[in-house]
Amino acid sequence: MSLEKLRTARTVAGIHQVCKAVRNGAAEMVFIASDVDGRVLGSLLAACGDAGITPDRSATKAQLGAAVRLDVGAAAVAVLR
Repeated sequence: MSLEKLRTARTVAGIHQVCKAVRNGAAEMVFIASDVDGRVLGSLLAACGDAGITPDRSATKAQLGAAVRLDVGAAAVAVLR
């Protein structure tokens, strides 16, 4: 899924909200910004691994935030089922 498709998909943004969506089985796809400090991603990466989701790490925080129409950057975005 490209960043353009994020504009119309149902999404949640933020590391904690995305982690909750992955654990609840509500996340279909996960995007994690390439410029996020790895120290804050431990629980999200573990949840993605447990759920069998491979996160897309190709976009920056600014690109992810713009893709989901936020005024700020987004460290993580999940596309919901």
